[in-house]
Amino acid sequence: MENLKIERFNISRLRNMEYTLVVPRIIAIVENHNPEALRLSKRMDALKAMQPELDRIEAHERRWHASQEKNDCEHRRDQMVNALIRTERTYANLEVLSLSEASKLLTQLFDKHGRDIASDNETSQTQRIYKLVEDIERSPAVKEVLVSLALMPVYETLKAANIRFDELWILRNKETSEVLPVDTRAIRLACDKALADLLNGIEYCAIEYNAADYQLLISELSKLGGYYKQQLKARQTRLKNGVKSTELIIPE
Repeated sequence: MENLKIERFNISRLRNMEYTLVVPRIIAIVENHNPEALRLSKRMDALKAMQPELDRIEAHERRWHASQEKNDCEHRRDQMVNALIRTERTYANLEVLSLSEASKLLTQLFDKHGRDIASDNETSQTQRIYKLVEDIERSPAVKEVLVSLALMPVYETLKAANIRFDELWILRNKETSEVLPVDTRAIRLACDKALADLLNGIEYCAIEYNAADYQLLISELSKLGGYYKQQLKARQTRLKNGVKSTELIIPE
């Protein structure tokens, strides 16, 4: 007799974003097998009714990740602009003839734009870096200095981090109107129940009715369950070995 049990995995161990990805994948798999004909409509409707709540979790998670990325960009641009300023100060104090002209150009640049950029508020810092970049882009001589002092990667990182920070800052401001709290735990618990009811229903119907009608569905859900079980185990192993990762497990 064919195996009529769905391979399960510990869905509670999924990160919130992963959870919002796998539940719709399960719904899609079941829908491809005509749930009405398989006597699963009621259980499917209960799970599908959770989709708006899952969308709220996903939106909340995306805002959280955007906020984290914004903080990373702010830290990175602070590091880069301070690295340029430290280099300027270092060469300004060195009496090396071959570096004197390069030193003067960097000194003139930061005399104009200031050396307190990293300590300014978010909005002002963004605009000051844009103006700094604008002046550098207009001056082939300054860009040549950055190349000769191996500072071009620092400058390019600063430029990219500032642009991305600005994008995320604008995005955050657009989303501040949505202030309703999201009870992620309560939503997941309710969804867990609806999902368990569906999977249990599939196994029950496979035994109660014609098992062959359910075998392919069970096989597809088991393949997905086995994939997640394997990925979660691998993640746990990495954590035990001190390797932390922000990579998400994406449904196959």
